[in-house]
Amino acid sequence: MKEEKLIQWAQAGDGDCMYKLAKAYQSQGDLPKYVEWLTKSAETKNFDAMKEYAELISDTDREKALTIYKELAEIFCDEESMERIVDMAADDKDTLNFILNLINKCYNEIYLIDSGNIFARTMVFRTRRHNECTWEYLQAIERRRIAARIRKLLA
Repeated sequence: MKEEKLIQWAQAGDGDCMYKLAKAYQSQGDLPKYVEWLTKSAETKNFDAMKEYAELISDTDREKALTIYKELAEIFCDEESMERIVDMAADDKDTLNFILNLINKCYNEIYLIDSGNIFARTMVFRTRRHNECTWEYLQAIERRRIAARIRKLLA
């Protein structure tokens, strides 16, 4: 019953169901159907499907994989995709500048305010307990690392 509904919804165009169906075919060992549904799901801009599909084709169709990674970086501001782009296009200055511009767009300056006074301005946000940090903080650190790597390559 569940499989029939999943197939029905996937055929109706639900990207998440397409991805779940692809994973089901992968676990059953049906690789052609896995790739078919993974591709369809990636075309609906499903984040997980796009990442998995780009990784799957990165050795055989480098340009298409690079295009998908660029979409992931642009749409979702995904650091892993940015890293893959830098790895794949380390000699392409236009692509590196594209990623550097995306990184700059992803940052949000946050002002830490205490009793109405700004006491710190940061590109990331920390929680009140200084030994903890948010997911956004970790993402910003990763983007800074990628930006530093790009600047080295462009120098």
